[in-house]
Amino acid sequence: MQLKTKPFGTIEVSEKQIISFPHGLLGFEDFVEFALIEEGPESPFKWLQSTKESGLAFICIQPEIFLSDYKPQLSKEDLEILQTNSMSDCILFLIVTIPHDNPKGMTANLQGPIVIHPKTLLGKQCISKDEKHPIRKSILESFEEANAQKV
Repeated sequence: MQLKTKPFGTIEVSEKQIISFPHGLLGFEDFVEFALIEEGPESPFKWLQSTKESGLAFICIQPEIFLSDYKPQLSKEDLEILQTNSMSDCILFLIVTIPHDNPKGMTANLQGPIVIHPKTLLGKQCISKDEKHPIRKSILESFEEANAQKV
């Protein structure tokens, strides 16, 4: 299917890239279908692009790239919407915010992870019940901390 995007222009996406969000995303409940698009083979970032609105896209990152112990606490209802009993069936993404004037200050939202069940192609933005998960977690600081612990 052809998809108009702001960051990439018009692109071709596979049906396997289309994720249905029955409840939309927080603040964007009317948009229930998004394509998961790779930025490039070397990039850790992906784009969650609305299939209906070319100007609506979110930069995402998988938490394991910069966090070793991130495990959001999800409700049973969240898992039911995704048609699964276990988080291990799902892929996690975090929405990234990149300040225009300070790209190194990019943060990830640990409080509202995007959870996708790849077999059902269902997704949900959940609210983690773990109060230690901030809305803005520095990606570069976390990455540097993780690398320092490996040495």
